[in-house]
Amino acid sequence: MGLENERVKFLDVGHGDSSVIYLKGKQSGNESVIIIDIADAEKLLEELNSNHVNVIDWLILSHTDEDHCRGVNSFIEKYIQKGKIERICYNFDREKLTKHMRLFRTKFRELYKGNRIHLEPGEFSTSENYIKLISNRKANFIMLYPNKAELDEALEKHSTNNASIVCLLETNTCRILFSGDLEEDGWRSLLRRMPDLKCDVLKMPHHGAFYDGKKGIGLTEILDVLNPRDAIISSRNHEGYRHPDQRTIDLLKDKQIQIYCTEYTKLCNCDIGKYDKKCYGCIEVAATDFGYEIKTETDNRPLFDHAACSG
Repeated sequence: MGLENERVKFLDVGHGDSSVIYLKGKQSGNESVIIIDIADAEKLLEELNSNHVNVIDWLILSHTDEDHCRGVNSFIEKYIQKGKIERICYNFDREKLTKHMRLFRTKFRELYKGNRIHLEPGEFSTSENYIKLISNRKANFIMLYPNKAELDEALEKHSTNNASIVCLLETNTCRILFSGDLEEDGWRSLLRRMPDLKCDVLKMPHHGAFYDGKKGIGLTEILDVLNPRDAIISSRNHEGYRHPDQRTIDLLKDKQIQIYCTEYTKLCNCDIGKYDKKCYGCIEVAATDFGYEIKTETDNRPLFDHAACSG
C-alpha cells in the first residue's frame, strides 16, 4: 500500500482509553508524538520505549474520568526521568476532583517548576469551529470540541463526558476521530457546528455505549453524518458498565462498519478466563500514500463461542 507516514496505536488497556499518535514531518526530522488519555502507565511506557520516544509534543486528557486518566501520575513521574513532555492539555471538568486529579495537579505544579511543561486549556473560543494543534505538509491534528460555550454547558450539567476533548487527525489519505466519552448533548452541539464532519476511522465514544437520541442526537444519526468505514472500541468485560452495548454492535454491523474491539466481553458468550482476554488487542491504524491499513496485535475471534461482531 505504500510507505507508512502517520500512524495511531490504540492500546489494549482494558476498560479505558489510551492512544498514541505518531506524525511525520517534524522539522528536526523526528516524529511528533501525541498521547490521548492514560489508563495504564506501564502499557504506555512500554509502547514509547519500544519506539524510542524521547519527546511528547502533546499529552491530552480527554476528560477526568478514571478510566481515561488513572495512569497519568505514574506515567509522568516515570517518563520525565529520561524524556520530555512539551504540553499537557486538559480541562477542569468537575467541581469535586477525583483522587487522581488532585494528585495530578499537585504533581504538575512540581513538574512545571522543574521541567517547564506548558499547560494548555482543552477548549477554544466560541467564535471558532476548531483549532489546529499540529499542522504539517502531510497531516493536521485538530481540536474540534469543546468550545467555551460547550464546556460551560457541560459543567453546568455536571457532565464530564460532554466535556470530553474531541480531536481529529487528518492526513492526506484518512481521517481518524478521537471522541472521548462524548454523549448525546455534546454530539448534537458538535454536529450542529460541523454538519459536514466525516471520518474513516472512529474511536467509538464511551467504549461502545448506545445512544438512543432521547438526550440529544442518537448513535444512528451520528454514524450517518460521520460515515466511518472502521470503528475502534476500547473496552473489556465490565459488570458495571456492560460496554459495548449489543445495540451498538448490531448498528455497526447493519451499516457494514468494520468493528475492532481490543478485548472480548460477554457479548461473545465467553466464560471470562476461558480464553486469552484479547480480541484484537492493540490496534494500529497506519496511513500510507494511498490510503490506510489496520494492523492488530492478534485476532482471537475464532476462539469465541460467538463473536458479537460476526455474522
